Amino acid sequence: MSAPSIAAPPACAGVAESEQAARDLAAACRQSVVIGSSRSEYGQVTVHADGTRTLEVAAVPQRVRQADGSWSDIDLGLARGADGSWRPKVSAADVAFSAGGSGPLVTLTRGGKTMTMSWPGTLPAPTVAGDTVTYGEVLPQVDLVVRATRTGFTHVLAVKSAAAGKNPKVRDIGFTLGGDARVQAAADGSLRAVAGDEVLASADPAEMWDSGTVRAGGRAATIAGARSSAAGAGDAARVAKVGLQLGAGRLSLRPDAKLLDAPDTVYPVYVDPTWQVGRTRWAYATNDGSSNLDYSAARVGLSSDTGAIYRSFFEFPTMPLTGKYIQSARVDMELTHSWSCSPTVTSMYSTATINATMKATWSAMTLQSFLDTATGNANELGCGTSQPNMTMRFEGSLVRSRVQVAADSAASFLTFGFTARDASGAGESSADRWKKFVPESARLVVDYDTAPAAPSALQVGTVACGAESVAAGTLTPALSAVFSDVDSGDLLTGQFEWIEVPVEGIGAVTDTVPARLTAPAAVTSVVPNTRATSDSVTVEDGKVYAFRARSMDRPPYSLTGPWSDWCQFTAS
Repeated sequence: MSAPSIAAPPACAGVAESEQAARDLAAACRQSVVIGSSRSEYGQVTVHADGTRTLEVAAVPQRVRQADGSWSDIDLGLARGADGSWRPKVSAADVAFSAGGSGPLVTLTRGGKTMTMSWPGTLPAPTVAGDTVTYGEVLPQVDLVVRATRTGFTHVLAVKSAAAGKNPKVRDIGFTLGGDARVQAAADGSLRAVAGDEVLASADPAEMWDSGTVRAGGRAATIAGARSSAAGAGDAARVAKVGLQLGAGRLSLRPDAKLLDAPDTVYPVYVDPTWQVGRTRWAYATNDGSSNLDYSAARVGLSSDTGAIYRSFFEFPTMPLTGKYIQSARVDMELTHSWSCSPTVTSMYSTATINATMKATWSAMTLQSFLDTATGNANELGCGTSQPNMTMRFEGSLVRSRVQVAADSAASFLTFGFTARDASGAGESSADRWKKFVPESARLVVDYDTAPAAPSALQVGTVACGAESVAAGTLTPALSAVFSDVDSGDLLTGQFEWIEVPVEGIGAVTDTVPARLTAPAAVTSVVPNTRATSDSVTVEDGKVYAFRARSMDRPPYSLTGPWSDWCQFTAS
């Protein structure tokens, strides 16, 4: 006699493509499972072992869909391809950087279309570190630096001395344009690379910055990350606009001569346009309209190096939450620097939608309603010991309510603003509240559920209900309905209530009048989208009755759905 077969345990994995498969796997393996079909560049939904779900979305792309349909986390580390060019391992932008020689400096490909930019001359063999390729001495005392970003690339000229700044080729920097795209300039100096009807990439107006670390009349900048580099302007850097001209397949950048020639300009000076293929959903604004191109940090509070007050804004996609019940919501951000060695406050507000670019307008970014405060500190210098980065969390009933409003109104996005204010709205200019956050770390995390739908297909015994009263054919009919829930993995509890219809008719019935008759016991452990039947009820011949049903899903949320319509019936 053969041994009875034993079902093989499930192959536990962290991802399952469909929601149902994810729910089944989470329950069987007692672990959290990501719904593969929910994934996007910005977010994903996770199902937990108890059937609850969590949406986690970012303001900056986190992953990229590969050619085989799978997703990979962004990795901007550069690797050399078979053609010799350097490419980020995983980026939202398909960019390739030259390995030296006379070919294109940068090739960007999107949808089978390309945009190329070439340096007017032979590029030397570069040095490569992380996400950055540096071509040394493309002009005397001038380096050319290209860098992969999450949404595109930057190309920066690092002018290392005042003598180099006087070179006519620095005063008019020419790049040859090629590929399928035509580059167009707007009145404000922003650029678009267009192929047919598709925008392959766009660039904010080009700017330049020096390496100054002392604001006029101020103190030396000593905070970590305050100094300029090819990645962005330091907090005390002098910044200027860069002129441009397009024509005959050439992009000419014309740095500001006043900044190049000023006796107090601190070299190196960097000249930069930043190209991106997708939108990064965060921005900053300052009360004095200052422009800082260092997007490596989101700032709040008073910069003692520039005297500007910063606010930072993050926009999170919320469409997956439409129609959902929000159990809890929070925003987490990694604090990477604070002025203070002890915890100070930061506040989160709901705000207007980010306007246009990463350099938002202070007056347009109105603070609409206060949501929460959090405190933290992470000072690398001057505190005796270096304080590590930490996560600051903004949560609570006001945050949950704001997300619930977005879910109820089917909002596509939610925008939050972060300031150095306290809960009363005061103290934004307090120097000790100055902080920097890692933009890529900002997350909206929402635990949610879906309330069951109203039951349908009501029956008295075996007789289907209709617009008019139906005859049950018995004095002891059972009541039944199909109980529905889009969360097919939930188990439902079905509830019935019934009444004797008053002489005024069903239109006179309210939620409390007439008095309810003794209800049959609730039906538990109902599989969604199936019929469940109550115990029999006893009726009198000649009287008109009505019943309706609703359902509740399982803990921890135990959401109750709406009542069905009334079903009127008689015994015969």
